[in-house]
Amino acid sequence: MRTLTILLGTMLCFGLSGCIKNEPLNTEADIVKCILPPGILKSDPLITNNTVLLLILPGTAEIDHLAPEFELTPGATIKPKSGTVRDFTTPQTYTVTSEDGQWSKVYTVTVSQTDIPTVYDFEHWRTANKYETPYEVLEPGNEEMNIWASGNAGFAIAAGNAAKPDDFPTFSTTDAYQGKLAAQLVTRSTGKWGALAGMPIAAGNLFIGTFDGSSAMADPLGATHFGLPLGQKPVRFLGHYRYISGGNVTGKDGKEIIPVRRDIGQIYAILYETDDNVQYLDGSNITTSPNIVARAMFTGIKETEGTGYELFDVTFVYEKPYDPEKQKNFRYNLAVVFAASERGAYFEGAVGSTLYIDAVQVICE
Repeated sequence: MRTLTILLGTMLCFGLSGCIKNEPLNTEADIVKCILPPGILKSDPLITNNTVLLLILPGTAEIDHLAPEFELTPGATIKPKSGTVRDFTTPQTYTVTSEDGQWSKVYTVTVSQTDIPTVYDFEHWRTANKYETPYEVLEPGNEEMNIWASGNAGFAIAAGNAAKPDDFPTFSTTDAYQGKLAAQLVTRSTGKWGALAGMPIAAGNLFIGTFDGSSAMADPLGATHFGLPLGQKPVRFLGHYRYISGGNVTGKDGKEIIPVRRDIGQIYAILYETDDNVQYLDGSNITTSPNIVARAMFTGIKETEGTGYELFDVTFVYEKPYDPEKQKNFRYNLAVVFAASERGAYFEGAVGSTLYIDAVQVICE
């Protein structure tokens, strides 16, 4: 009897183990948060799909002896380990590996004590996850600063594994106004999956700020975080562009919007104040927020003939008094925004609309 009981118990255990499956290990390999001691950052750490930008208040930390700590997606690991002291006078790389060990991502972490640049030549681009992102190089020490973002990360699913950088909505081009490279923004079709999701297009865009690719499907407007701290007062916004319209605007259903109108691009800059409740503006309030202090909206964009660039030059119009105390404490953010379709954030535009941008400057007092 005892032998039969043991045998039945063993069979039951094996039967149960055949039914119970272990939870699959996490495949995500992301930095979720970056933590430094309080009182040294101008703003929250700026984390994109493969970069982290830490803007440090001047004189508050020795950047050659910083030890940032990282919060990762569940189960992921990071090398060098979180809290390692490193010399951030040059950008440092970290490799994040997923819990299942099958996926890894390399992040470039940049620390800067200088103000963000206000002259943009789009000569420097970095490729990661198959798409390109421009970055700025500051003189005289050739410090790299990752201030630009786009919706490329959100387009990655539609692009597929075989995609090249110029298959994405935003990429570099040799068709420049000056120098070797410029930015090219193209409104792309997102294919069948995009049409089913009510997101039939992805407008090429480029902006100062960050893009949260993880929330792009659930909250596309909230995924765009516009603006970075600026310790100067902007007065003019100018640069050079070319524009080719893709035709009449279609809506989220893929059909022409009535009344019929031809697609047009978008170029503007906005200065806004931050506070305890507003750390950044997003696609839902970038032009409507009560925190906006000044705006420079270029409304004269037109289709350009041939291969020549046109100049845009607009003055910042102040809607609130400018506070030098807030300037000193970096409580103002500057957002510079370019888009191939002005209503692209709402998935309205024309496939093929193309905006070239080069030699841009925000002139400050």
